[in-house]
Amino acid sequence: MAFISANNEWSPLKSVIVGRATYSNFPSEPQHMIANTMPEAYIELFRPNNPFPEHICKRADAELDQLASILHGEGIKVYRPNIVNWQHIGGYTGSMPRDGLITIGNHIIESAFAWNCRRQEIELAYGGILRDLALDASVKVIRAPKPPVPNTIYDDIEDNEPKNTNTQTWTINNTRPAFDAADFMRFGATVIGQYSHVTNQKGVEYLNSQVPTGYSVSMLETTNPHAMHIDTVILPLRQGLLVYHPGRVSEESLRKQAVLADWDLRPVPFTPKPRLDPPSYTCSDWLVMIVLVLDGRKVIVDETDTEFAAWMEELGKEPIFCPLRHVNSIGGASHCATVDLVREG
Repeated sequence: MAFISANNEWSPLKSVIVGRATYSNFPSEPQHMIANTMPEAYIELFRPNNPFPEHICKRADAELDQLASILHGEGIKVYRPNIVNWQHIGGYTGSMPRDGLITIGNHIIESAFAWNCRRQEIELAYGGILRDLALDASVKVIRAPKPPVPNTIYDDIEDNEPKNTNTQTWTINNTRPAFDAADFMRFGATVIGQYSHVTNQKGVEYLNSQVPTGYSVSMLETTNPHAMHIDTVILPLRQGLLVYHPGRVSEESLRKQAVLADWDLRPVPFTPKPRLDPPSYTCSDWLVMIVLVLDGRKVIVDETDTEFAAWMEELGKEPIFCPLRHVNSIGGASHCATVDLVREG
């Protein structure tokens, strides 16, 4: 089996990275960034050297261990990262590898993070895995370009006054490439992405320059002023079937993507219930959409998201339940907590 090979989000998953939540720290970035991307109720927690509650991290780690066990039981090879004390280095977390890595064909590409607090994340937690994968001559590992010192990504942007780029207003400028891998999804040779508070034009151009020959990046028109990661906008479930958040993207915009022109596109038909216990420090209730598709039929769903799971069954899917609420607290769900390395076909 190839070490690296993934061209979409739904073919049978054969190899994956699953993150770790130990020592996760509230991310610390300029106030205008936090105010535009994080839930208002918890903004005061996003300050330097403020760890997530210890019980949240411990339970999130147990949930990620269970996710890894489920995947192993499905015959999927699982890699786990190093444990890093993010509190000691002013970092964020090792629990969300999807934000920092994307596999496209036989390339695995590291994000050029906009956030300063994430600049060491991939090297410290996942660098060993990347070096092991790179031992296979068929694999191309592309590490992120070094940001300028000092970092210029927030220059000339006043607090709480995002600048206008493309069709939205964002809290970063375009002085250097910036992108999170979680702003992109694979649809065969087309990689669909969105601009956001962590992905700029130079970041898109950089990613497009690094994808394998024959692949290209196509940007989706979205309508979320707080955009940060595409996983709560669209969810492809199999070839020809995609569900989407109707408040963040329109069917018309989706149809403009040539690869989606003849797909069955379904808006999520309900508003997710609030996630209150444990607190959703970093995310909206639309985390319900962030499921890991195992093979076009099976999907990993949080054990409490029964309404979404029932809808998945109506669409011909088989939900596999896993507790993930404490992972949610730190910043994501089953898809966020993983990186596809091999998808068959």
